[in-house]
Amino acid sequence: MIRWVGGPAAAATVVLIFAASAPANAAPPRRPRPSLSPTATPSRSPAAAVMLAPGSVSPSTITGGDAAVQTIRLTGPAPAGGIDVSITASDVVYTNSAGPSVHVPAGATSVSFPFRLSAPSTDVVRSLWAQMSGTPLIKVAEVTVLAADPSTRAVAELRFDPGAAVVGTTTTGTVTLKKPAPQGGIAVDLWSNTSYGPNVYVPPYVVVEAGRTTATFPATITGADSPAVVWPSADLGTSRVVAPLVAVPMTFALGAAVVRPGTEGELAVGIGTALNPAGTTIALTSDNPSVTVPATVTVPAGSPGVRVPVTVAASAPLGGTARITAKWNGTTVTNTVYIG
Repeated sequence: MIRWVGGPAAAATVVLIFAASAPANAAPPRRPRPSLSPTATPSRSPAAAVMLAPGSVSPSTITGGDAAVQTIRLTGPAPAGGIDVSITASDVVYTNSAGPSVHVPAGATSVSFPFRLSAPSTDVVRSLWAQMSGTPLIKVAEVTVLAADPSTRAVAELRFDPGAAVVGTTTTGTVTLKKPAPQGGIAVDLWSNTSYGPNVYVPPYVVVEAGRTTATFPATITGADSPAVVWPSADLGTSRVVAPLVAVPMTFALGAAVVRPGTEGELAVGIGTALNPAGTTIALTSDNPSVTVPATVTVPAGSPGVRVPVTVAASAPLGGTARITAKWNGTTVTNTVYIG
C-alpha cells in the first residue's frame, strides 16, 4: 500500500506499508462455531395418582336388618394388578358381611358389594370409610338406618338345642321372627354376652331368608372352668330376646352362683364328656337352711349338663354363703352360693 504524506507544496514523501501475506498452502481461517444449546426432550407429566373418589350406597336408606349395596370409586382406572381398598364402618356386622377390604380390578374405576349393619334402636346415619395403602382413611359414603317397627319386624324367640355343651363342642341356636322376612332377608344381630366366665362364640349375625321366620347358627363353647349358665341374645335394635345355654368343662363339676335374699337364682352342674344315653340323676345338698336347692336334678339324655334353681330366703343376711354339694356316679364335687 502507498500513502502520500504532505501537501502539494512540500516534497512528497512516500511511505510504503507492507502487509504480511499468508503462505500459499495455509488453510483458510476457521469461522467460530456457533454455540449450540442442547435440544430439550419434551417432558411428559406423570399420570395423576389414582385416589379414592366419593362412593355411594343403594338404597341410601334402609331399615335395621336390611342389606344394601356399596360402591367404591376411584379417580381413574386401577393400574395393573388392581388396587386393594380397606373398608370399615366401626360396625362388627358390616365387617363380617362385607369383609375388611375389597379389590378393584385392573382397568376398573369402581367395585360394588353387598353389606349389612347392626340394627339400631333409633334412626341413625352411619358413615362408611375406606383407605388405600399409603393414604389417609376417608369417608366415602353415608347410609341412613331406620329403627325397625317391632309390630312388623321383631325377634320372637331364641333357643339352643341341645341346651348344654362341653368345652370344645358346638350346639345349634335358632332365631325365630315375629313375621316372615321380606325380600332380601333380615339380619339378626347375635351376642354371646360372656364378657367373663365361660367363653361362648356366636357369629355376629344370622340372616333369616326371605319368606322364612327362622334361621340357625352355631354356638361354640371355647372355655369353661366350671359349669355356668350363659345368656346369648338375638337383637333387631327395637326387639331383643335371650336364651339360656349351659357351658360345662370336660369333667363332672358344679358351678357357683350369686343370689339376692328373697329371690331365686340358678347355678349349673355338668357331667363333662361322660356318655349319657338315657339321662342321669345328680344328688344335691346345701349346708345353709336359708339357701335351698332340689334334692336331685336330672341331666336329660344326650346332654352334658343342666341348670339348677337356687332359692335364698328373704331373711338371709347379705354377705352370707352356702356350700352346695353334688354327688354323681360315686364322685362328689362342691361349690359356693354367695348371698348378695
